[in-house]
Amino acid sequence: MDFIPAKSIISNYKENNEWFGCNYNMNIYKGCCHGCIYCDSRSDCYGIEDFDRVRIKENSINLIEKDLKS
Repeated sequence: MDFIPAKSIISNYKENNEWFGCNYNMNIYKGCCHGCIYCDSRSDCYGIEDFDRVRIKENSINLIEKDLKS
C-alpha cells in the first residue's frame, strides 16, 4: 500500500452535475484495480501514471475536516 501527498479530498464539479444529482465528490484514493473496460478515469487525458496501482492520499481525515470547514 502506497501513500501520496494530497492538498484536498473533497472537490466540486465546475458545472451543476444533473446526471449524478450532486455538486461535490470525494476520493481518498488515486487509481483503481478493477480494470473496467468502460472506465473513463483510465483515460490518458487525466495523466494518472500506473492507474492500476491504488494509492491512498495521506492525512485523508484531516483534509476532509479542513475541506468541510472551508
